[in-house]
Amino acid sequence: MAKYHTRTIKLKLNVIDEDRKSAWRRIRQINNDAWRAANWIASGQYLNDQLVRRIYARKKIDPKDEKAVQNIEEDFKKFFGTKRQATTERDIKEAYPDLPPCVTNPLNQVVVASYGKEKRDMLSGQRSLRTYHKGMPVTTTKVSIEFSENEEGKHHVTWKLGRKEHINFEIFYGRDRANHRLTVQRILEGKDDYSAPQIQLKDRDLFLLLPVKEPQRDIELDKELSVGVDLGLAVPAYIALSKGPARRAIGSKDDLLRTRMQMQSRTRRLQRSVKSAQSGKGREKKTKGLTRIKEKEKNFVKSYNHYISKEVVDFAVKNRAATIKMEMLEGFGGDEKKAFVLRNWSYFPLQTMIKYKAERVGIKVVSIDPYHTSQTCSSCGHYEEGQRKSHTEFVCSKCVEEIQADYNAALNIARSEKTVTKKEQCEYYKINQAAQQ
Repeated sequence: MAKYHTRTIKLKLNVIDEDRKSAWRRIRQINNDAWRAANWIASGQYLNDQLVRRIYARKKIDPKDEKAVQNIEEDFKKFFGTKRQATTERDIKEAYPDLPPCVTNPLNQVVVASYGKEKRDMLSGQRSLRTYHKGMPVTTTKVSIEFSENEEGKHHVTWKLGRKEHINFEIFYGRDRANHRLTVQRILEGKDDYSAPQIQLKDRDLFLLLPVKEPQRDIELDKELSVGVDLGLAVPAYIALSKGPARRAIGSKDDLLRTRMQMQSRTRRLQRSVKSAQSGKGREKKTKGLTRIKEKEKNFVKSYNHYISKEVVDFAVKNRAATIKMEMLEGFGGDEKKAFVLRNWSYFPLQTMIKYKAERVGIKVVSIDPYHTSQTCSSCGHYEEGQRKSHTEFVCSKCVEEIQADYNAALNIARSEKTVTKKEQCEYYKINQAAQQ
């Protein structure tokens, strides 16, 4: 049976309806209502949880008592007329009646799923309730998007908002360096499939974010080989093979940190100048400059992550490694090195990029426990604080092995068998939590 991976392509859309003004007015209205509705859903789910928790407390019910919890859920359904998840979907349909069902249904599912993943951290005070902002991609159903080709060979997209309400677009490919035209052609021919897409309005441009399912390339891989990825200070990413001498440093401190620090410094200066400007055109001009520099920083980091992720996957393919291992860095702000990396690196997007690029060639990506990976000797396994002398030098106190510090950490990551799927499984997190209690 053929294996598939999913990658998201970005297609620019041009409205081709006769009444373009009305079409754009409708698109902007959906865009403005969607982010407000998303916040309504998140706060509604939080309200539901708080209500149920208060009931548990008032009636002195143990949340682990399955029978008692089931009774509370049934009482909740009787009172509200629906399950907890469905209450917010019903609410946003009443609060935002102009949002089409093809948007409200998947929007509720996406926000509720995100809320469920983050709920535990919110209850423990490690994060606040997620907020959604204007310009966020608007999720729509798969069946609401229809592709077609006209007599001139141009590709069109129809967004079916309702039975009688459609908005028609033409896809603008530009230079098409990523060959998106071929991907859409394969969809029209039934060779490729896609999942629920998103519509994003960015300034005056409109994009279709399309998750495309593509067959996985068959490459002969060695299951005994793994690639370890260490994110560091002197070197943004250091990769090493679990067996053999193959290794590589990707990027430099100047590439990543100097550029980003400069941008952050400019951002702080603009923020101070905006604060001192009370009103008028001066404030408006400075605010636009602040938005522009933030967008530049965001694009720089995204491009750099694409570069890093491509180099990591290419290294794994070249050495036929079946697995790529990365540290689970979420929740490790207390560690000096990891805190610095997390502050100045979009780690999760990088991990996501590596994962979907690796899946194209059948390489598995896993997270490992980062506990002591930089302070343990990769030769003899001895751990002792202070063995990592600097950002670049590691000297083992037991076997006196001298090795490049980032290479040592990357080897430990590549050889580690302590795979984790969530931060609660990590040793550092457990110790940190125990110390706070």
